[in-house]
Amino acid sequence: MRKTFSASSSASISFKEKVCELYNIFRLRLLEPKGIKKVERLLDDLEEYSNKLFLYAGKSIENARILEIGFGARPLRMALLKSFGAKIKGVDLDVPLLDGKISEVVKIWKKNGMERAIKSFIRFYLFDLAERKILSKATELRGKKLTFSFSKDDLFICDASELEFDSHSFDLIISEDVFEHIETNSLVKLIPKMAHWLDPSGVAFIRPNIYTGICGGHLTEWFPSVVNSDMKRRSEPWEHLRKRRFQPNTFLNRLSRKDYRSLFSQYFDILEEEVKHPDLGRKWLTAEIQEELKDYPYEELFSNTVLFVLKPKKIY
Repeated sequence: MRKTFSASSSASISFKEKVCELYNIFRLRLLEPKGIKKVERLLDDLEEYSNKLFLYAGKSIENARILEIGFGARPLRMALLKSFGAKIKGVDLDVPLLDGKISEVVKIWKKNGMERAIKSFIRFYLFDLAERKILSKATELRGKKLTFSFSKDDLFICDASELEFDSHSFDLIISEDVFEHIETNSLVKLIPKMAHWLDPSGVAFIRPNIYTGICGGHLTEWFPSVVNSDMKRRSEPWEHLRKRRFQPNTFLNRLSRKDYRSLFSQYFDILEEEVKHPDLGRKWLTAEIQEELKDYPYEELFSNTVLFVLKPKKIY
């Protein structure tokens, strides 16, 4: 089965390039903040969801019916939302590694391939267990208990565009850094379904990594956390829009911010478009590079990760 959204590789790159990408990811993980700062992003997401859900839908996270599109190999966000009382379901093409059992690794191998199984196994024992402990402590400080107990009805391992739910099944649909990995023909099927699945008062928070931003090429050398670093790099700023010498170890649909806006606006009212890292990469936009990228407006070059807050149009 062809992957349409996944952290797994869907790109044709050499074994050498894959090893290089894995090394860079490992190095970046070692440089991540320690302690509570390691999970601040997830806690910030929870607070943002809570505030915006109340603002636009008049509902709280507790007992909210939520669908996460693309929970990834480690459904930390789902676990956190569940611990705060949400009734959460999730969909992804990758089988998650929840308990670190060999039987799970075998299942991942059969479903998603050897590369994904090996990466999941290594990450689980080197990073995930420690991250879970930190997130668990942070959750306990807020009077909640973190749980990774999901039923077979909570997790769907499939293409999200092939799912079927009743109308008005969810109060909130969320997705973080996933929509850029979904093929356009699947998005065309998925987006109207999302509008159908949401309660009339519900909302969707969809945050893709926009292709035209400096991080949009998904090269590890230009991940958001290191964009402003003066680290030694093989690639150049906006490499994916300019020289295109290197390919990421993942599938990208190459949609612009304008493209997402066009797709969403057919079925949703766009209540917000919020750039997570405004002006990210501006220090690298020299006069020479700016001339090369003259066909791209600043809005595209500095979009990167953008939150679209969506409300279904009344006909849905």
